[in-house]
Amino acid sequence: MGALGFSIIIITLLFLGAAGSAGDGFDLIDALADPETPQSNQQLGQCQNEARDIVFLMDGSSSMRASEFMQLKVFIALVMKSIPHNAQFALLQFSNRFEEHFDFRRFSRDRDADLLIGGIKQLGGGSHTASGIRKVVKELFTTQKGARPTAKKFLVIVTDGEKTGDPLEYADIVEEANRAGITRIAVGVGLGFTSTTAQRELHTMASHPPTEHVIVVRHFSGLRDSQAELKEKICTSHGAAAPRPTVVPQPLNTCSDPQVLQKLERVLSGLDQVNTKLNALAAKQGKCG
Repeated sequence: MGALGFSIIIITLLFLGAAGSAGDGFDLIDALADPETPQSNQQLGQCQNEARDIVFLMDGSSSMRASEFMQLKVFIALVMKSIPHNAQFALLQFSNRFEEHFDFRRFSRDRDADLLIGGIKQLGGGSHTASGIRKVVKELFTTQKGARPTAKKFLVIVTDGEKTGDPLEYADIVEEANRAGITRIAVGVGLGFTSTTAQRELHTMASHPPTEHVIVVRHFSGLRDSQAELKEKICTSHGAAAPRPTVVPQPLNTCSDPQVLQKLERVLSGLDQVNTKLNALAAKQGKCG
């Protein structure tokens, strides 16, 4: 299938979504399937095949139309396909509720992005973005869910607006993510991020510096063009700095150091001499009294 055929599929997807029929007679697998064109070695060569564990935190709030949610699914699936084979993926959808669609263990058993993404249904509701970040940090980046201790950790947050009704603030969870060594990339999509306040929120949830960890897409139709930018940010990142271990001072081993023992003996001998002189002075004062 050539580039023209793929473009027709994407245009058809947008048309169906805009008509309000994103869930009727449309299959994400059919839209993305391209069995005749495997991922090229040249494309893979742009990104080192390092161990990366990547979680997508996907907005499913009611502020997003069904067609926009479908475009978000296509975007995530395409990014998953573009990263080299040594990457693992997991996905959590958030609104004011949360749904874990797959973790690293399931992805390692079935690496088909189309099948993993295709059946996801939009949750609807508010946007508890900060709570979603905490849930990822606490529950998905764990060995029980298949996370690898030596892999670089990435959290890609894709949202269409500011958080609403969330009991947590970003200050409550950003340091937790930093301590866990998780690099956070925030993707803000839609006209909601034309405001300074909304962009500032992206900067707050993302790792620093924001210029390297924030992507703003004005329209959902521009998501596909941002796929390469997100891939570049992941592939060129050195990962978050590993938490520095606490250094516990080791007790001095006096038993194996003869010089230390000699010094201690001289100190004790000196104390004995001082004690003898004090006793002599006390005796003289007693006689005078």
